[in-house]
Amino acid sequence: MTCPEDAFQATPLTENELLLEKSEVIKIQGPDKKGRPILRIVGKYFPANILKGESAEAALKGYLRKRILPELEKKPFVIVYIHTRVSRRDNFPGLSVLRSVLDSVPDTVHEAIRKLFFIHPGLQSRIFFFTFGCIFFGPGLYAKLKYIARIEYLRPYIAMEKLEVPDFVKEHDGTLEIHPLCDYGIFKPVCVEMEMDSRRWNLLDDFYDDLLLRGAKQPKLSEAF
Repeated sequence: MTCPEDAFQATPLTENELLLEKSEVIKIQGPDKKGRPILRIVGKYFPANILKGESAEAALKGYLRKRILPELEKKPFVIVYIHTRVSRRDNFPGLSVLRSVLDSVPDTVHEAIRKLFFIHPGLQSRIFFFTFGCIFFGPGLYAKLKYIARIEYLRPYIAMEKLEVPDFVKEHDGTLEIHPLCDYGIFKPVCVEMEMDSRRWNLLDDFYDDLLLRGAKQPKLSEAF
């Protein structure tokens, strides 16, 4: 007799879902200091140069449904989202895609989330989620959002040997220690500007450029998504 776990492991992945698996953009690790699984998401690893729009949405939904949610459903867990060096051009699927993926997650999973740690958020991300976070995430999940400016600030919650932190994240932490104004987008060290287009310093640049161009006319939330 085949058990549900066997059926889960036998579920085939599409080509795009396999790409997500190999990229390790979404991975279960941990546990945290309370024994809960950690869903680690590394934004920079998302292959946005290949997966865009509907293909990105389908791949994310399929991979979550087949490989991630069966392990997390009805179990308390925490999310560590690493936003370090995410750019709209290179590794961001889009707000509308993320919103659709969030909507596809069962309520039982939303309720099981205990914390959402947002690593290296940057000024514009903070402004966006301060303004629209409750609508984007929903009030329940938004209340669990916690910004983490430095990796070391995760230590009260997570034993760091239980979490794989990419080297570029640690390097960015070091840069922020030397140039703390990078947190606010005021200063950009040369090494970072070489890696990222200066107009894409933050994934929300385009949205806020549009907001400024409109002047007093505030765009509707639907336009941002």
